[in-house]
Amino acid sequence: MDTLRRPDPVRTLRVETPEQVDLGFEIADLGSRFTALVLDGLLIFVSLLAVLLLLMWFGYHTDLSALAGSWVLAAVLLLSFVLVWGYFVYWEGYHNGRTPGKRWAGLRVIHDGGHPLTVRGAAIRNLVRLIDAQPAFTWMVGGAAMMLHPRTQRLGDMAAGTLVIRDRGASELTGAELERLAHAPAADRPRLDDEAFEALDRFAAGRTQLAKEPRARLVARLSEALAPHLPPSIGEAPEERLVALWERESGLRAMAGGASASPLAVGLARGQAKDWLEYRRLVDRASRRGLDALSPAELERFAALYRATAADLARARTYGAPWPLVFSLERWVGAGHNLLYRPTSRSWRGLVEWLRHGFPSLVRARRRYIALAAALLFLPAVGVFGAVRDDPALARDLLPHEMLERARTAPDRAREGGQYVEIPEVFMPIMSSGVIANNVQVTFFAFAGGILAGLGTALILVINGISLGAVAAAFHNEGAGALLWEFVAAHGVIELTAICIAGAAGLLLGSGLVLPGRRGRMDALAERAREAVSLLAGTTLLLVLAGLLEGFVSPARIQTAAKLVIAGAVAAGVLAYLVAGGRSVDPESAPDVTAAPGT
Repeated sequence: MDTLRRPDPVRTLRVETPEQVDLGFEIADLGSRFTALVLDGLLIFVSLLAVLLLLMWFGYHTDLSALAGSWVLAAVLLLSFVLVWGYFVYWEGYHNGRTPGKRWAGLRVIHDGGHPLTVRGAAIRNLVRLIDAQPAFTWMVGGAAMMLHPRTQRLGDMAAGTLVIRDRGASELTGAELERLAHAPAADRPRLDDEAFEALDRFAAGRTQLAKEPRARLVARLSEALAPHLPPSIGEAPEERLVALWERESGLRAMAGGASASPLAVGLARGQAKDWLEYRRLVDRASRRGLDALSPAELERFAALYRATAADLARARTYGAPWPLVFSLERWVGAGHNLLYRPTSRSWRGLVEWLRHGFPSLVRARRRYIALAAALLFLPAVGVFGAVRDDPALARDLLPHEMLERARTAPDRAREGGQYVEIPEVFMPIMSSGVIANNVQVTFFAFAGGILAGLGTALILVINGISLGAVAAAFHNEGAGALLWEFVAAHGVIELTAICIAGAAGLLLGSGLVLPGRRGRMDALAERAREAVSLLAGTTLLLVLAGLLEGFVSPARIQTAAKLVIAGAVAAGVLAYLVAGGRSVDPESAPDVTAAPGT
């Protein structure tokens, strides 16, 4: 405990709690963060490998029909997608800012105001990880940002307003030490004042280096000055009695937080140790199972002990208590602060209310960004469509060979009663899960690109628009446009709407850097990122519906009129939901439109 290293003041975040007590959080360095990332990456790899081996074992030992096997494979594909994309969000958002890798490395993620990490904050910082990991997942962008930023923040941390801090709970006063402090008899207290103990401490440290005569004179002077406090003589030499007194005083002071503790700090430690022990036990219980694990009486006691311990921290600093004691009190107060001010978790009912009212209200509130995203998507699509219609050879420069071949053979398939793409019923679950994963991943990239001042988002929208226009023109040039639109009709409206909303989320994120208004750029970025990730959450749910339609309805062998009826119903439903959803809610009871579910 006495050898605990003090954190670098330059790399320490100071936060004032609502109780006006200053807490210190040591900012993690680049090396420890990289270590945690490698460990988490290995866990993800091992988990994916385990899923693959389980699938192989299941397929070998289970006699399933082809359709049932297709459903199992589809589920595994989605599970792998959720594992890769949801690992960090789940562990950081629901385990107080710590993944298994961060826990092993002694790190934790918090918001830069000292508050616990929210699910929304975890989602933002880990979606922007896509940009931090570039180029080609070498992490050069994120690494450069952390080296240049005084708080070692990567782009995801800037967007989410988060910090990675050291979380060395093992360096605190242990429960055994608190027990000894709490139950030590009153007589077992340091007897020397600070000046006398300092003189004795200096003698004990340098006595072996003194010559015989000066050493004897110093022993005589100290023995005379400290005579009332020396242990009884049982044949010991005066020097041995001085050493025994020094060992006793040092041990008692160390129990109270360090050998150099002042009498006031020692008295504080001994007087409050029982309350600290009780408070720490309550903190440990609440940290594992939440504050709901405490009874009403225990919760009231916990709040009272938190305030008392916060006051003790201020007193310990005033008394000049040694660093290990102050560090322990800071950790305990910080843990209580995180529990008391942790955002409330949202229920399923809250999720339903947000989907009914919050998401459509936010879409309408940010309709200008959605219109801009739609322009970046559809204007290039229309322009490229016209260009490829005029010069069919352009399609070879814009589309892969497989798509050109599909367009070339489309008239033959149409005459034979075929479709845009032939998907046997047995493969529809696999196609649906693959489409969902791909589309959600594209929207994640569109959102994350917003951290580059919106340019990354704009580029993704324009590229998708060019591809959309070129594909449509290639089919029309072959006289098979109807075959394409018959396939796209059922899912296209909801999918394109979702892409525009996701693009708006990225542009909203970038606007915090380009047009921060009266706020600082980092404050504006973090504020708009919260709205942006809420837009993205709703978009993800829309894309799940679009993927189901694309996997099961669009390739189905049903009448074209039936597909058009489904497309019209879907378009009308989406339009009604986004235009009318949440309008009838009382403003006083309306849900927070910026709050995504779970945050």
